[in-house]
Amino acid sequence: MSEIDLTAALTRLEASMGALRGRLREHLGVSGSDLTVLQFVARAAAAERTVRVKDLASHLDLSGPAVTGTVDRLERSGHLCRVPNPEDGRSRFIELTPETQRAYAAAMDSTNEHLHELLSSFSDRETAKYVKVIDRVVEALEHGAPTP
Repeated sequence: MSEIDLTAALTRLEASMGALRGRLREHLGVSGSDLTVLQFVARAAAAERTVRVKDLASHLDLSGPAVTGTVDRLERSGHLCRVPNPEDGRSRFIELTPETQRAYAAAMDSTNEHLHELLSSFSDRETAKYVKVIDRVVEALEHGAPTP
């Protein structure tokens, strides 16, 4: 395989991910940046991890107040809810509402199942190798992006 083949594969991956994000945005009625938040919360829930504002802020590389505003807006629109942290009554976890969970699952239809089946077929060594390659591609893309 040549560099052209790899570039073509990355282009196909980008197009597929863009199409998936488009389907999700349309189905959920949200913007691209709001979808990023919902996807993060959905993926965390699937991995049985909790999400706090600081987790989102770190993931999005935004300030806490900016993320709080986004979470507030998504809560008002019925996509997110805050639930008490049982270990610390002062803090809250962020979750998808049941309605958004259902809509997200419907929009993803069998995509998650296919991805899970594919990813679970990789050995630990293969997974580590793919993560390393993806991280290198992301780094190259980020370093090649024009500064605002």
